[in-house]
Amino acid sequence: MDIILYIILGIVGIITLLTVAEITILIRKKPAKELPDKGENGYYSSLPDGRKFEELYIFLSGDDTAPFFSESDAYEMLLRQCSYMEKRFDCADFRAQLLFKIYKDCGEKLSSRCRELIKNTFLGFKYFMDEPGDDSMCFWSENHQIMFAVAEYLAGQEWPKEKFTNNGMTGEEHRKKAEERIEIWMRHRFLYGFSEYLSNNYLAEDISPMANYIAYCRNEESVNRMKMIMDILWLDVALNSVNNRFVAVSSRMYGNNKAGNYYGNSIQSAMNVLWGREIAENLLNNSRLSETEKALVRISCEKQPGHILICFTDIVKKGIYTLPEAIKDIALCRESFVSKMSCGLSSRDMENEGLIGKNPEGIMAQWGAETFTNPEAIESTLAYVKENKLYRNSFIGYFKFLNITVLRFVNWRKFARKHNIMPHGIATGRGNVYAYRTARYMLSTAVNNSVGMCGAQEHVWTADLGENLTLFTTHPAGNGKGRYGSSPGYWIGNGRRPFSVQHKNINITIYKLPEKLRLGETGISDITHAYMPKCFYDEFILSENVVFARKNGVFVAFIADGEQEFLPFDEKSLKGLLKNKSFPEFIPSGEFDLIRKGGKYHTYITELSDEEAENFSEFRERIMKNKIRFSENGSVYYETADGALFASFDGEFTVNGEKQNTEFDRYDSIFCRSPRKAETIVVNGVNTGLILDYNHNLRKEFRGEEDVRAD
Repeated sequence: MDIILYIILGIVGIITLLTVAEITILIRKKPAKELPDKGENGYYSSLPDGRKFEELYIFLSGDDTAPFFSESDAYEMLLRQCSYMEKRFDCADFRAQLLFKIYKDCGEKLSSRCRELIKNTFLGFKYFMDEPGDDSMCFWSENHQIMFAVAEYLAGQEWPKEKFTNNGMTGEEHRKKAEERIEIWMRHRFLYGFSEYLSNNYLAEDISPMANYIAYCRNEESVNRMKMIMDILWLDVALNSVNNRFVAVSSRMYGNNKAGNYYGNSIQSAMNVLWGREIAENLLNNSRLSETEKALVRISCEKQPGHILICFTDIVKKGIYTLPEAIKDIALCRESFVSKMSCGLSSRDMENEGLIGKNPEGIMAQWGAETFTNPEAIESTLAYVKENKLYRNSFIGYFKFLNITVLRFVNWRKFARKHNIMPHGIATGRGNVYAYRTARYMLSTAVNNSVGMCGAQEHVWTADLGENLTLFTTHPAGNGKGRYGSSPGYWIGNGRRPFSVQHKNINITIYKLPEKLRLGETGISDITHAYMPKCFYDEFILSENVVFARKNGVFVAFIADGEQEFLPFDEKSLKGLLKNKSFPEFIPSGEFDLIRKGGKYHTYITELSDEEAENFSEFRERIMKNKIRFSENGSVYYETADGALFASFDGEFTVNGEKQNTEFDRYDSIFCRSPRKAETIVVNGVNTGLILDYNHNLRKEFRGEEDVRAD
């Protein structure tokens, strides 16, 4: 018996030693470089004198307002962008868009060495994860998918017989390879919407390659389909923006994107060329708007496109893409309306749709929605990472530790289903978006969105009140201290996602504070908090658990189930929210972080109104008379002018006793009604309409004598 025991112990010891050695080797294999070092980072952007990449295109296009570039200046600027691509730093695909546009639109004005530099850069680039080479480029998220695919397609189309040096394929072979991914990407967007839905950060990265494809692809049928997807993107924005401001709920946003249109709307310049100037003219004639707000409107309306968005704004100015009038009608509409829409796919949706697997369509569906470890997807994730040797990629290289010998027989799907680990919350999932828009403000909610899960970059609910003013709450990831700019962190995403619902101008959000760490978490927080910069409101009153505030004729009631208090001004916390500091007078000063501490549940009620309906005194008096009953089990009853609402963390939501559906059709508003996976989408404006039929490749506008909006 002793011998058998020694043998067993010996085997265990050997396995342990081999496992330790295997892990040690893996740890020593450092990931590929993701970004330039801090000191060299400046080399890859603007010229030392501040001239920008997009200004080179403007100059070469013959615009006299652009700064002058000599031939050597042009070469130096292009070399900086090409070097970034050649070193395969993350977001190299962003540089590829304007580089190709310059080559196509301004080639006759470039020297031969400039043209050769661009050409050779495209011939040597890596376009997808199945190609040779270690790097830390992100190929898989929704915006990167179309960035890389369009760059590959257009390069292959431009140089069809050339040999591309990274994998030895010809340009024509690359074009065909990219064509498959582009078709998958377009079809998924038409059927399911955007996974990175309503992201005022990431939609900018979709617009640029889509614009290049529309401008330069020689396949007219495919171009027409891409125009349909562009229409859908702008339909989403039109429905979920107000007064040329776009800060809606989203699956992926950062602190500045959430804090206000002025700070973080990356598609502002694109909105300006489509409808912004008409809206600005109306706003600037509004005598009730403060001079500060008017100044912000002017600044936003004058915002010029960077090297990403200029690809889009250029094709609009040239008439290559024209926004359908029905969509513009929605953006300009001054009437109040409710809009519901459904975007993206949950991991369960993907499994039901047959989109789980390591084939291109499966990986694009799963990883485009950041779905890596969820039970339905984890096995295909591990197989694809191993098959394509992606272990040195800094974003997903940690999967190498799941491939060590002793773990190869683990049933990872079963493990992922049993353990609700932190990385499950990275998945963007399906967004069921409820928005209520008036002529002054917008309130929107991603209703009942993965409640109780860990978060990543989701923005669950928001009130858009002005150019530099929003209202939202989060449960900080981590221990509630620091991590101000982290993702997830203090302001970005959530430690735990709340149950959040909406009825017209009222949002109810309920958090259940965590008691135990989940695998992958570093800490848990016992606070929730609201972004509420007092200095930006025209009037602000806080009394224990209730806030009343007024801004430009918009009224806010913000009610918590316990006492709230402001944290002292914290510059480091503010930096996690703001990037744009061009105008110091528009940056918050004083208290802005309103917190609620302790307990098991934190419940918030937000009701909005404006001076078209009542004055501020009447609003406050009415709200104070409303019936409110908070329960210790995470439920609330709220009776107000628009009805009696009941919500509970366990998923119940009723209005006047009637259960509310929290899973929506693809579109449901007076402008468009369409089920999920619809073959045809019809949009109705004021006197115009739009038919989009993907299968029959039909994109057609129609015009009627009277209002043609849906009943």
